[in-house]
Amino acid sequence: MLADARKGKIDLILTKSVSRFARNTSIVLEATRKLKELNVGVFFELQNINTLSGEGELMLTILAAFAQAESESGSVGAKMVYQRKYEAGIPVQYLERSFGFKKDERGVYIADEEEAAWVRKIYEMAADGYTPASIKRYLNENGVKTVGGAEWIDSTVFRLIENEIYKGDYIMHKHFVNEERKLVRNRGEVDAWYIEDDHEAIVSPKLWQKAQDALEAKRDYLAEGSVIEEFTEENYPYMNRIYCARCGHPLYKGIYSNGNRLNWGCSGTKRYGKSFCEGINIPDGVLRGAWHFDENMYIGEKQTDKGKKEFTYLKEASWKRRHKKKEPEPIPENTETEYPYREKIFCGLCGSRLVRHVNTKNHKVIWVCNGRKRKGKDFCDGTRVPDIIIKGWGEIKKDIYIQRKDEKNGKKRYSYTSKKPKGADRA
Repeated sequence: MLADARKGKIDLILTKSVSRFARNTSIVLEATRKLKELNVGVFFELQNINTLSGEGELMLTILAAFAQAESESGSVGAKMVYQRKYEAGIPVQYLERSFGFKKDERGVYIADEEEAAWVRKIYEMAADGYTPASIKRYLNENGVKTVGGAEWIDSTVFRLIENEIYKGDYIMHKHFVNEERKLVRNRGEVDAWYIEDDHEAIVSPKLWQKAQDALEAKRDYLAEGSVIEEFTEENYPYMNRIYCARCGHPLYKGIYSNGNRLNWGCSGTKRYGKSFCEGINIPDGVLRGAWHFDENMYIGEKQTDKGKKEFTYLKEASWKRRHKKKEPEPIPENTETEYPYREKIFCGLCGSRLVRHVNTKNHKVIWVCNGRKRKGKDFCDGTRVPDIIIKGWGEIKKDIYIQRKDEKNGKKRYSYTSKKPKGADRA
């Protein structure tokens, strides 16, 4: 809205009431003042206020404060309704959003047998020692999609395995909205209620617990022997002496967010991405227990069928006889020969030219909106397109205007047209 106002597309904004415009007094005043500087008024129909009038801002300040208080009061009221339901033992469930469940004609949650069969398979694999990463691969290879229609990732598998709903139990108030208005996991900050045998179970409590024990054993294995101390060669005799056997780049330290686990990973993967090197990730405890060397070592890894890792150690001289340190591909010069389309691609939002940008971390080329780059996000939200996408479109004979769409599953889709966007201002 502000961007359109700056382009002269808006003269007056009509809105039903102050509370519909924004829930926060400071946001209302900040936005209306910016619009007023652009000679754009906001008319609030219910309160009969025009921000361009002399007394408009004073009245708006008072009414916006009331609107904010009303919004906060309504929020407290809604929370109290849920609180009373929790205390009365009335579950507030949304299991239809969970893989494996659906509602029957009576509105009762039951197992969706097609998905439930995959849930049982996941728990059986987890209990048998398969890692979330290997289970993820198995599901994706078999074309199984999540509730949102996306491919599986490690964390999605992990959350499913540890979720008590699959053994028929339910935790009320497992998550809550904090003061920053973010939905977070309840770790004792507010009351919670655990209900046993709440709904139809998909897996038995015995299988569920066996899967938890397997996950806990994996956590213990990864954390075992891990020592987090001051990073000196005395405490870590192998630091600055360990390298990835795949690409030859040094391993760097990484501490997990819980602060009690240390891993060493490939710096080549971190900087240039997995397309450059699949990388390696070795727990500090494993490395510490195996380290008895007095020279540089190149560490490799392979996975068993169940996804467990096995590590190999190769001396520097032996590695260099058969390998060479991998370096990223050099970035081509920004010429019309290398990029024949560079004068023909424009932002589909504002019409500005797209200019080349090189990501210094992974050496990948992307094309970005010059209008956004020069004038900021208030001018244009900006289009960013990887060079590999544009190359895939083949020969571009005339000017095109490119847009990006972010889908719910996290994927990005790009499209283009030869039609110049309305109000375009090429940069």
